[in-house]
Amino acid sequence: MNITDIQSRVMLCSVTISSWVARRFDLKVTEEVESRHDTKGIGRFNKRLLPENAASFKEVVSLGGRIRRYFYDHTLEYNQLSVRLLPTDIYMEFSAQMRKMKDEFDLAVQVFLTDYLDLKEQARQEMNGLFNEADYPTLAQLGEKFGVRMAVLPFPDASQFGVDLPEDVLTTLRSEIDQHVMRSIEHANQDIVQRLYEAVSAMANRLYAAGNVRIDVADNVRELCGLLPKLNFSDDPQLNHILEQAKRHLAVHTGNDLKESEVLRSQVAAKATEIEELMDAFMGGKPQAAMPAAGHAPHLRIAA
Repeated sequence: MNITDIQSRVMLCSVTISSWVARRFDLKVTEEVESRHDTKGIGRFNKRLLPENAASFKEVVSLGGRIRRYFYDHTLEYNQLSVRLLPTDIYMEFSAQMRKMKDEFDLAVQVFLTDYLDLKEQARQEMNGLFNEADYPTLAQLGEKFGVRMAVLPFPDASQFGVDLPEDVLTTLRSEIDQHVMRSIEHANQDIVQRLYEAVSAMANRLYAAGNVRIDVADNVRELCGLLPKLNFSDDPQLNHILEQAKRHLAVHTGNDLKESEVLRSQVAAKATEIEELMDAFMGGKPQAAMPAAGHAPHLRIAA
């Protein structure tokens, strides 16, 4: 893909989710345990500050997790700046859904704040001597500990890098930026393939396994075949071929179809294995298990 096309196809995106952790380290209890067992530095006692059944707080935490998963699912890995790549083709859909989920999160926070004083009184009863008023923020302070913020930035453009430096230095820097762009595209494409690889491999393993096949066996592959082409902003021909093969030969079958026909399961499992081999070749070897790289997670700020 021509580097000059990148700025119109992808942007940098970050999502910050702030939340109150509702736990507190208790030094006094930790020291009591250490004294009782005649030891030092083997653990920390962290108190849960709210009742275990605090439904309104759990809803806030759950919505924060949903937002985080949506952000990961609809963006691609980027190896700098604690941001991820967001293709412009899905920006409108993505931003609309993020606004919707943020509104749900904000509403859930307001419900929790309404419950907060009652929940604190319940905690006072449950915790007995472990309750400490100083562990709890005021309502005003607590409201400031929650939030969801999204930010977008343009993708680096070497041609727009016009700082006041000698021309030979600028030439070197612009070349390094261009190299970074190409590495970022390759890294993003590997992210796409790795996601599909794991889903296809899991599908093949289920189809080859003896016994009953669950009807959701093809769901993850089908969902990815709908999403991943939208994330393929580089329009890489080899990647396009892999995605098309998965869509044509795997995503077209429902779990019910596969559950009812042993012959079809065998055929689809064999095709899944072929597509795995295509992905092996694309990645230069079998992909490793997916894991957010250090610094690449959507930033989660935990408020004390």
